Amino acid sequence: MIKATLFPLAAILLLGNWFSPNEVKSSEAIALCEAKPSIENIDQPKSNIRIVRNEELRETTILLEIVPEMMKFDQDTFKVKAGDKIILEIDNLDGMQHNLLIAKPGTLDKVGAAADAMLRDPKASEKFYIPEVPEVLFSTKMIGPQELYTLTFTAPTKSGNYPFACTFPGHWRMMNGIMVVEG
Repeated sequence: MIKATLFPLAAILLLGNWFSPNEVKSSEAIALCEAKPSIENIDQPKSNIRIVRNEELRETTILLEIVPEMMKFDQDTFKVKAGDKIILEIDNLDGMQHNLLIAKPGTLDKVGAAADAMLRDPKASEKFYIPEVPEVLFSTKMIGPQELYTLTFTAPTKSGNYPFACTFPGHWRMMNGIMVVEG
């Protein structure tokens, strides 16, 4: 994509008499048309996704990263087995605080609205911006920048799609996903 963008620019510069022929060598003209590939074109690891399940202990460990400056988690879905012990490691790679809660299926909007309403609560930060509603099943404290936090819980025994989100004011609309509980 960058080559396609830079080539016409280089042609305009060369053909538009911006440079005299003595100033630009052919190797320099070629260099103008070549650029490092964009981030989309580089083969990079997608993330440090780490999901490990110990069948014998019925225990699943999941690494969930917060993507820097993107207001999102690196995974929008992860799967667990009903009744397993879950060790959810949340790595906040961002420059601001975030939290995480897991709620009952189909309740993201309700929990999000309750989180928004916390802006009127002077003790909201002491409550880590976790709304006190029965739909919230599991939650973390506020996780500071570059902090790794481990949330340990037993997965629900009922299969379904359990939403997770950051409920720091305004974040839940973008920072959310689904924990799929399989029977």
